[in-house]
Amino acid sequence: MNTIPFGPRNEDPLLAKAAELPKDVLPARDLWPSIAARLAGEKQAAQPRAFGWPAALAAGFLVASVSALLTFGLMRAPDPVAPVAVAGPGETAVMPVNYGPNSGITAKELVVRDELLGQFREKFGQLRPETREAIVKNLAVIQTAANEIDAALAKDPASGMLKGFLAGTYKQELQLYLTVVTASDGLTRRT
Repeated sequence: MNTIPFGPRNEDPLLAKAAELPKDVLPARDLWPSIAARLAGEKQAAQPRAFGWPAALAAGFLVASVSALLTFGLMRAPDPVAPVAVAGPGETAVMPVNYGPNSGITAKELVVRDELLGQFREKFGQLRPETREAIVKNLAVIQTAANEIDAALAKDPASGMLKGFLAGTYKQELQLYLTVVTASDGLTRRT
């Protein structure tokens, strides 16, 4: 067991010599003017770089945009294109986009679409083969988008953003039909 002695201490000789040193030592000359001049020189050297907050804001926006696009590209797996049934050269049977049970497309909207689809089918047979092929591909893309939105709406039926995407998909389908119905001779075959 160790005990603390209460009597006179045996001090370390090195500590005794250090205690004899003066407590305050003044410098031989005033150092502040040279320090102030050096600080002023550093401040002037830093000012010529004019990289202000607008450039930093633009750089931050650029980094965020690239990051968002990269994330979107990596998260989106390639989806197989759903086939759209198109009849032979004499027939004009095109399958309209099928909206799922979560879509919320009303019967009235589907009636409007079906009326336009009838006019579309009449013009579809007169189109050039490459134009018909492009339309079939576009309808397949619209169908894939409608399927994805419907699946997302099944998970979050109250999402206003998803409902807006679905409305946009429906409008794109109608616009495709309307473009064919109102097309001039540029899209049709010349006979």
